[in-house]
Amino acid sequence: MMDNIPNSNISKRGTLKPPLDEDIVHEYFRLIRAKDIYRLLDLFMDDAIIYEPFSKSEDGEGRLQGKNSIESFLTVAMMASDGLREEVEIEKSKLRRDDNINQVTAYVTFERGGKLQAKFTFEISSEENCNSVQKQKKIKSLDIQFVK
Repeated sequence: MMDNIPNSNISKRGTLKPPLDEDIVHEYFRLIRAKDIYRLLDLFMDDAIIYEPFSKSEDGEGRLQGKNSIESFLTVAMMASDGLREEVEIEKSKLRRDDNINQVTAYVTFERGGKLQAKFTFEISSEENCNSVQKQKKIKSLDIQFVK
């Protein structure tokens, strides 16, 4: 039952520790490569926002809000990842003290012939889970910017 749980998330007593923010970011990229849209969507809060340079919303920004809106973007991202090599470097997470949201930045170099680098800024927050005593960490927002 614990086959898919990294050892770093199991305490010495054998109980599950909440995932680190960096674990959620690694899981995001793993699920994109695995093309698992349902588990990928589960990483996001229901009202999550993705800022990305490809879509234009009604306000002229590339902003998608809510799982229904972000699902099609994530599906396209999964298709675009076919045959794409990526290297992910994650900065240490930062806590925004005003609202208890952790921010994790990942610099990703994509390569398929040429190279392209993007900055993925994840805001991760805790969400109440009615099935569990502890809060569950989820992605509140994701801001994607191409830097090179």
